Amino acid sequence: MDYTEVSNSIRMMMKAQGIDDMYIDKEETLYYDESGNIKHLIVKDGKLNANPDTVFVLGGVQADDIISLEELKTALGKNLEKEIKSTKDLKGTFIEILRKDNFRKILQIIQDKGWHIHFCIVQVFYYGFVDIIDSISGLECNPLAFKAELYKVLKRNPNTTISIFKKYKYPNVGTKYIKNFLSELIILIDGIIAEDAKKYRLNPLLVFLKNSLEKAKEQKELIFIQNETTHEWVGNFVQFYRQQILSFPKKTLVFDEEKQVMSQITEEDIIIDGKEGEQHPHTWEFMVHIRMNGQKFVQFDAYEKAIDEYFNQYQNHLINEIEPFDHIIPTLENMSDYFVRAIKKIVQNLDGELVRMESSETPTRSYVINFEHNEDYLESVRRNSDRQMSEIIDEVLDRVIE
Repeated sequence: MDYTEVSNSIRMMMKAQGIDDMYIDKEETLYYDESGNIKHLIVKDGKLNANPDTVFVLGGVQADDIISLEELKTALGKNLEKEIKSTKDLKGTFIEILRKDNFRKILQIIQDKGWHIHFCIVQVFYYGFVDIIDSISGLECNPLAFKAELYKVLKRNPNTTISIFKKYKYPNVGTKYIKNFLSELIILIDGIIAEDAKKYRLNPLLVFLKNSLEKAKEQKELIFIQNETTHEWVGNFVQFYRQQILSFPKKTLVFDEEKQVMSQITEEDIIIDGKEGEQHPHTWEFMVHIRMNGQKFVQFDAYEKAIDEYFNQYQNHLINEIEPFDHIIPTLENMSDYFVRAIKKIVQNLDGELVRMESSETPTRSYVINFEHNEDYLESVRRNSDRQMSEIIDEVLDRVIE
């Protein structure tokens, strides 16, 4: 799909906010992770699937001079074999996290490396209502100001809002119910205006919003809140990922694993200025833990050489054109699950047993496959232990007999 016009509009808005062309067009890599990813905002069994205060954040760091996962763990004083998780290493309130030694070390790395932090934030509850304002024709005020006021009104009593929206199957409001739906919103606004009047206060924006909703009752349709999925206030979050792609068409964006989003983005064939997404390199790092079987001495570089030879077939090739990734999305998890079978066989052929494999594409994200508690692995360990013991006994007996 051709998104050139949308991309240009986003570019104009970014420039209006003071972002210059040099940054927008700079060819660099942006790494992303997300928090508050509730997938979508829906009403189910009369309740929202998330807290009204939920905030979705999509962001990360720009890093040309990247470091390995091992370097990051070493800098933080962490065990190389343990996974780094913010839920474990950075617990606490915002202020408590700022005081943590590990957090200061991370900020120091970012400063020393000259990386910059980037992010976009979405107040999901707010985002569920913006289509109401966007559906009103001939607004007499800045729509962003109206959206903010409507958000304050509807968030004041979330349960009342949910009840009204459920009643009219928002955002699939039937044409014959447009007036009734807007009238109930106006009643909520009137309640706040009345409370303010008792305190000798008046919010002009709220009055303008009420008048705009009154006029909207005469519209034949509210285009953005009709014929949509009933009770789904915000659809899946692919739109937020897509916006990043359209904002920075010349940058390489590395997102965290999100299968639903990746599947849709891949199917869309995003085109900007007549070009599809460009091919770009990725650097993958695999760390394997091996248990030796038997008494036979095997040099470490024998394993390393055999594994390198296996991966040579993927070196400097477009991974999406190689089986099975020509029909499977080459995510960190999918690639690791596929490669681990081959690596396990390579290790076994050299009289070893694969204990654990850790894969990473960025310093802050890894995928671990651990066989230590796998029944097949434990059975193999038992068999080899018995075999080793038998070999030792036979050798001792041979020496005694001699």
